[in-house]
Amino acid sequence: MNLTSELNEEQRKAVEQIEGPCMIVAGAGSGKTRVLTYKIAFLIESGINPFEMLALTFTNKAANEMKHRIHKLAGAAAENLWMGTFHSVFAKILRIEAQHIGFDRNFTIYDDDDSEKVVEACMKELGFSTDNPKPKTVNSYIKGLKNKLVLPDDIGTVTNPFEKIAVPVYREYQNRLIKNNAMDFDDLLINPIILFRSNPDVLAKYQNRFKFILVDEYQDTNRAQYEIVKMLAQGYGNISVVGDDAQSIYRWRGAEIENILKFESDFEKCNVFKLEQNYRSTKNILSLADEVIKNNKRQIKKTLFTDNHDGDKVTLAEVFSDRDEGMMVVKWILHEIQHRKLNFKDFVIL
Repeated sequence: MNLTSELNEEQRKAVEQIEGPCMIVAGAGSGKTRVLTYKIAFLIESGINPFEMLALTFTNKAANEMKHRIHKLAGAAAENLWMGTFHSVFAKILRIEAQHIGFDRNFTIYDDDDSEKVVEACMKELGFSTDNPKPKTVNSYIKGLKNKLVLPDDIGTVTNPFEKIAVPVYREYQNRLIKNNAMDFDDLLINPIILFRSNPDVLAKYQNRFKFILVDEYQDTNRAQYEIVKMLAQGYGNISVVGDDAQSIYRWRGAEIENILKFESDFEKCNVFKLEQNYRSTKNILSLADEVIKNNKRQIKKTLFTDNHDGDKVTLAEVFSDRDEGMMVVKWILHEIQHRKLNFKDFVIL
């Protein structure tokens, strides 16, 4: 099967690079998922053992969709591929190696509700009121620090009244997690870093295991995810990331756009492939998006284009409130249904 015959020229080049670092800058609607799945299938077809590949995604849905596509392209061999979300893959590794960092392999994983209850207990234990700040606020603060890879010992003297409460609670919270043989969701990313830093032999084991690393939506990685990927990739240097700086929208949950912007400096002799042909949008929509994005002060330059038709012109509407916005959208949809014989299923609201 000629895997690359269905790809455009730039997609093909990205898929066919086997060794060394590569960054695939995939503009919206440019076939990002297709390129990533075909690249993995191409590696397998080229004789690379799927057991030595690690593919990381952000959602279980994305992972399952890609697994299905890869299986159709590469057959049963794809079943040996390590593929999943960051959290699921590194939870699996921690189950194997937990004893190196003071945990039992049967550790419990706390969800947000569990974490909030432990934070509340810590606040009470330390003599802090749970009325102001609320345990939920303190828990969010702790999550924010963990996303930035900031541990209690990394925090110096604090003078802010809130932090005078939150920092001691953070320290006590971590101690309780160890005592309870538990990790929260963020620890599934932090603890592998602690594991690798304190056990070079374990790091070497997984560097040798994962000779080829592929990461989806790289623009959405936070500091901890960035560090894990970088540590593992230092073994063989065969890392491929797919992303688009213009689609970085998760800063509020810790994503750092710097990770994709500095990828070329992090990995020497990196090849950059720009997927600029859009298969999804009309020319008018693409033109409007380009007018907005080109104002970004720091960006990876790219010029999106499409062979699709011009399409309808985009309408810009100014309203006084979110309620007015909702009413306007409803009226517009009803007008289109009546005058163009459309159904509700023909509309989408983003």
